Amino acid sequence: IFHQTIEYISHIKEQTHLPILAGGVHVELYPKETMHYKAIDYAIMGEADEALPDFLDAYEKGRDLSTVQSLVYRDKGGNVIVNPLRPLVQDISKTPFPARHLMPNDRYYSFISQRKNFTGLISSRGCPFRCIYCEQGSKKFRFRDAKNVVDEFEECYDKHGVREIDIFDSSFTINKQRVLDICKEIIERKIDISWSIRSRVDCINEEMMRAIKKAGCMRVYYGVESGNSSILRTLRKETDLDKIRDTIKLTKKVGINTFGYFMVGSPGETKETVEQTIRFAKSLKLDYAQFSKVSPLPGTELYDVLLKPKLKEDYWSKYILDKNYEMDLPRPDCDLTEEEIQQLAKRAYKEFYFRPSYIAKAILRLKSFEEFKRNAKGALDMIMQKK
Repeated sequence: IFHQTIEYISHIKEQTHLPILAGGVHVELYPKETMHYKAIDYAIMGEADEALPDFLDAYEKGRDLSTVQSLVYRDKGGNVIVNPLRPLVQDISKTPFPARHLMPNDRYYSFISQRKNFTGLISSRGCPFRCIYCEQGSKKFRFRDAKNVVDEFEECYDKHGVREIDIFDSSFTINKQRVLDICKEIIERKIDISWSIRSRVDCINEEMMRAIKKAGCMRVYYGVESGNSSILRTLRKETDLDKIRDTIKLTKKVGINTFGYFMVGSPGETKETVEQTIRFAKSLKLDYAQFSKVSPLPGTELYDVLLKPKLKEDYWSKYILDKNYEMDLPRPDCDLTEEEIQQLAKRAYKEFYFRPSYIAKAILRLKSFEEFKRNAKGALDMIMQKK
């Protein structure tokens, strides 16, 4: 993805000859490596809510760029300058809504979305939990208040014709009262929007489940990860198989669709534990499932565990500088080869999605031919994936 993005940026630069400003996780973790590419003139590390307006003001007025926190740029001599990182925004309810009026909202969808127009929304940042494969736990958990979230729902509905929203929080359900307040606001304002959320299985109960259903939630994405209890403990999921079963069962009981995320190649993974995960996934009667290969990504504890004893240098730093420097990263405490993990992930998809009982239910669930085409393409992409 990084090098594909660089190619895209370079093309824009060649066609427009305009200054390019970049952002994203890579910039914060590897600012100098990112600025190695001359197509990028400026970059902002971390959250840009305050840094971006400050930079634009400085750029327009010719102010000294060294005063702009979180900015990465080149001085007159071509040297990359990395300014101090700006503190995190504490009250994210005060941040402006996305400029959706500049976007063709009718063109966006997920492969399982059912209504148009479709958009994404973030109601919180960071996470109080510490799963070893995710970088969000390194960020302080902050959330927008209920009124502010529903104000954005209402703007999406009234101004942009949005009828489906996917909330991309790491776990929407961490603060129970806030969830109940959001649902109450949506119901009282009579906003006819379908929406979906991501949640841990141990952060949701029946009261909350019934409230989100009444307010229009149609799908919950759960991070299940594994069907092996020992692996769940290693990943620091702080749950067990019975809790997962009970939560999925409750979700379906109130009439909300379920999507389970699973991983292949976790610490302690063997062919036998993958078999357990596949059987477990099928037993849950999920509406959808995703089986991803574990990748030790920068900024995660999993990568730190790998980096210290096994890697002589920071792989991701070198990869950013050279797209030809590509290797299959070893996975801590996992002896499965890359090819074995690839094959096991494909097998998981096939066993889950190509069951006659699943196919029959999936066809009955479809609302339109367009949705059928998106589902078929999504399934094919997952099965044929090579990375």
